[in-house]
Amino acid sequence: MPIYHASHVEYHIATGHIQIVMDDGTQLPAYWAHPTLGKVFPGIALLHDWWGFDDLTRRLANYFAQMGYYVIAPDLFFGEQTTDPREAMRLVERYQKESYHRVDTALAVLEKHHQCNAKVAAIGLGMGGSLVFEAAIRRPDLEAAIAFGGFPQSYLDEIDKATTPILALYGSEEPYTKPPVLRALKKAFEKSPLPHKLEILPGLGHTFFSQDFTPEQRAQSAHALELTLDFMEQHLAENEDES
Repeated sequence: MPIYHASHVEYHIATGHIQIVMDDGTQLPAYWAHPTLGKVFPGIALLHDWWGFDDLTRRLANYFAQMGYYVIAPDLFFGEQTTDPREAMRLVERYQKESYHRVDTALAVLEKHHQCNAKVAAIGLGMGGSLVFEAAIRRPDLEAAIAFGGFPQSYLDEIDKATTPILALYGSEEPYTKPPVLRALKKAFEKSPLPHKLEILPGLGHTFFSQDFTPEQRAQSAHALELTLDFMEQHLAENEDES
């Protein structure tokens, strides 16, 4: 990133920070980005990886806003960040009890926002990808769910309950979700009547975006984004009414 797509309109955007009030009064910090054009757009809840809300999450939120989506990215770790996998796991364990409930609330806020047309997708990176699987199974009102990695093991027996099409993206060198799990996920997808898709991207590992990528890896990053945009355009029809 930045990655530009000649086949997609690129919008000027506005960005900022909000607080999402939970039902217990807790204020969940979140980043938002949306086109400045005066109309309503489909929405995206963007869920960060186990490193916490970082610059990559912010840049992706801006990117999807430029592509024509109203994006909310909740900070599920309340400002805590790390680059160490052991500390990242501790953060996951510390916050996991309430993580899905917070995602669920963020999705509800997004659906009701006056600049969103109530057609909403969930996109997650790593840990956020796991939460995307859960949202696809538990929320009947999502239009699309896209997981950039994640741990599907806990959801394999419930994929048939999903009412939301899922796009699951994994790197061929993914170190945490092993090939047998991905084969089981593929079988679960194939049994479903929904148009779920599993895509394996050659040369990528757990991370889909890095300044240190080779040209070949950057091409796969761009391909992952193109797959994501195509999937959302297929399942989130834009509302052209003026707000």
